[in-house]
Amino acid sequence: MEPAPPPLSAPPPAAPPAPPDTAPLHSPLARVGLLCFTLLVVYASLYPFSGWVDNGISPFAFVSAPKPRYITDFDLLTNVLGYFPFGALVVLSLHPRLSGGRATLVALVAGALLSACMEAFQTWLPSRISSNIDLITNALGALLGGAVVAPFTRALIDDGRLTRLRHAWFEPHASFAIILLLLWPFAQVFPQEHLFGMGGIVREWLTDPESWPMQVLQMVFPQLESWQDHIGLRPEDMQSQQLLESLVTASSWIGTGLFASIAMRRSAPMLRILAGLLAAALLLKATAAELQFPTESAFVWLSEGGRFALLTSSLVLALLLYLPRWLRAVLAMAALVVLVGLTNVLPSNPYAWISEQGWRMGRFIHFNSLAQWLGWLWPFLAFCYVIWRFEQVSLRRHAMKKAAARREAAAANLQE
Repeated sequence: MEPAPPPLSAPPPAAPPAPPDTAPLHSPLARVGLLCFTLLVVYASLYPFSGWVDNGISPFAFVSAPKPRYITDFDLLTNVLGYFPFGALVVLSLHPRLSGGRATLVALVAGALLSACMEAFQTWLPSRISSNIDLITNALGALLGGAVVAPFTRALIDDGRLTRLRHAWFEPHASFAIILLLLWPFAQVFPQEHLFGMGGIVREWLTDPESWPMQVLQMVFPQLESWQDHIGLRPEDMQSQQLLESLVTASSWIGTGLFASIAMRRSAPMLRILAGLLAAALLLKATAAELQFPTESAFVWLSEGGRFALLTSSLVLALLLYLPRWLRAVLAMAALVVLVGLTNVLPSNPYAWISEQGWRMGRFIHFNSLAQWLGWLWPFLAFCYVIWRFEQVSLRRHAMKKAAARREAAAANLQE
């Protein structure tokens, strides 16, 4: 039997599989985190942003000034640890353009420049003292942060487990949401009138006659002050603090959980992530309370109303996670609006007020004020993110409709 003749033209050999994409990646999350952390450093360094005065001293006179007379090991450690994350974020943000020793050097220079600017501005703040020791320890903290992270930059960003989890669990454009979620436990450090009662900046403004929003409102509404006295912001008929705290805590935790779910993929372990987020907030709040009030229980703030709200709202949140994303976004905005409304309208808790006065004193005053501002602004930032996601979805759908219309027009032209 004769063999079959060979084909007239042999088929082209199959193309080899494309090699995996090994190009180094950059980290939007690190860059957003660096921006947020820089703003936090500026706030913590220049708080309370009042009492500016020109005392005739050069803003850089602290560089050649003698060593401060009173300085403690705690102050030195705080300065180093305060700039440690800054240096680490600088190195992560520079990847892949710069890495290794060069990125660490940039972190040192950036930390020194930021600290020098903050110390220079503190020259005009009577409540702050500029110090060359602060400059040195802050720069040292940035250097240590960069040096510790630099060897692991590629592992963390290019092929690290955290990077894989970030892409597997969260949407591509969720960097800002991730930053807000990481900041959420720190927003609970400052003692609120009700557990997780964030967004109280409106009441702070309306109860301070010297605040600029109050002055603007008084110019527009001259009768505002007398109206405010009769509006009943603290009604006497609402006696149950437990019920009030349950309402605030439940709306806050449900709004936070739904907000987090919007930034996650359907395949993400939402319940485990939210459980870890809640546990981190409770443990961080307990640790801060233990440091501030060592004579009291670390969980003295966890009242019966707060425990009941956390249990019931967690069960409700677990059911709401099965809803469509757009409906979860609507419910998240509604819960955040309810949270801000309740926080600013419900009667004040006198026990929380006493706790706040003690919290304001001590060596953590600037970090406490920073945590308070995080709690004030967090719901508004989360609300803005949800609005932005709605806008992005609307733009995407509009682009898809235009693309479909163009395809239909092209198909009609071909048929003609």
